Amino acid sequence: MQENASQEGESPENAVPMTPEPPAMAEPSPALPQPEFHRFSFSGKAGEYFAIWIVNLFLSIITLGIYSAWAKVRKKRYFYGHTWVADANFEYHGNPIAILKGRIIAFIAFATYSGVGHFMPKVAAALAVALFIAAPWFIARSMAFNAWNSSYRNIRFRFHATYMDVLRCIAPIALVLVFPFLMPDWDPASKEPPPTSFWVVLVMQMIAAFAVYPYIVGSLKRLHVNHSAYGAAPFATRATVGAFYGIYLLTLGLMILVGIVFSAIFGAVAGLVGMTGETPSASVAIISIILLPLVIFGVYFGMGSLLIAFTKSRIGNLVFNQSSLDGRIYFVSTLKARQLFRLYFTNLLAILFSLGLAIPWATIRVMRYRAECLSLNSETSLDELIAGIGANVGATGEELGEFFNIDLSL
Repeated sequence: MQENASQEGESPENAVPMTPEPPAMAEPSPALPQPEFHRFSFSGKAGEYFAIWIVNLFLSIITLGIYSAWAKVRKKRYFYGHTWVADANFEYHGNPIAILKGRIIAFIAFATYSGVGHFMPKVAAALAVALFIAAPWFIARSMAFNAWNSSYRNIRFRFHATYMDVLRCIAPIALVLVFPFLMPDWDPASKEPPPTSFWVVLVMQMIAAFAVYPYIVGSLKRLHVNHSAYGAAPFATRATVGAFYGIYLLTLGLMILVGIVFSAIFGAVAGLVGMTGETPSASVAIISIILLPLVIFGVYFGMGSLLIAFTKSRIGNLVFNQSSLDGRIYFVSTLKARQLFRLYFTNLLAILFSLGLAIPWATIRVMRYRAECLSLNSETSLDELIAGIGANVGATGEELGEFFNIDLSL
């Protein structure tokens, strides 16, 4: 009894606490896949590329163009190898012999068309139709060659469009090829001016060319994306042909505005230097020899650079921002027309004043900017996605590589 009483009388400090039972552990919820963002980059340097470029140029000249196939491979390997995304670079595996075969075919076709066209325009028109019939095969073969010889993380790209797929994209060219057959006979060597019907047909042909050009460009871009794959993972784009028409209509409006501005500036400078019929002073005449050519040169090439920059930035953003890989990797392009215009115009000035030696520097500048403006978003881990893509690549790769043994692109 005393023992029990002493136990009951112990202070709370000496009492042994009761350990509560732990609550039941809830099952952990599966971790949600975390999206990833990766920006492209370009690590090439002007000095390094200049060494490649000057050797390529020298050897291509002394071999009468034969080495140009090897030059193209060296150039593409350098640019691919210095283009990075997600801590890995691209690789190019093209065969110079295959490229040389394609260039020989292209040279023979161009020389034949040019020679026949100089003496027999009607026959040249028929030859153009024949080349048009063969063009889908050329285009499909070239895209397949370039895709197969490009890789990222040891997985090759693919392109699988058929002849009919390409033909549907370029079919409107047939409308333009009809007009040479409607041209009236006229000898350019004669002193007689061309008949009115000549100009009518020529203007109609130009209108037809402007009308079908956005369709052809848009269709080929869509074809290229929708029939390409990275390993077994397909690319896809939501860009519509109508969007390309919108870009080119804006470009046409900008071109008209540029023409008005160019005409106004030329007229102002012509009046300033005394080209309006008045006798100019000696100082004005001297200034006109220097000022007028410089103004014309600057405005002409400046406006040209602006139009090219506007078109390339809009089309580049449209294609990339509407494209995806395997439905889980999306591209983001942020090209700016103003920045591209500054690059193109300053590059052009540097190339002209350096007599062409600044071409490597100009090329590196554009490549670096284009890479910096491109990134990709992945819904899940990019490493896991690529591992899955690589595992699904079939064993037909080597056979495809042997089949695409010729490059018809220049």
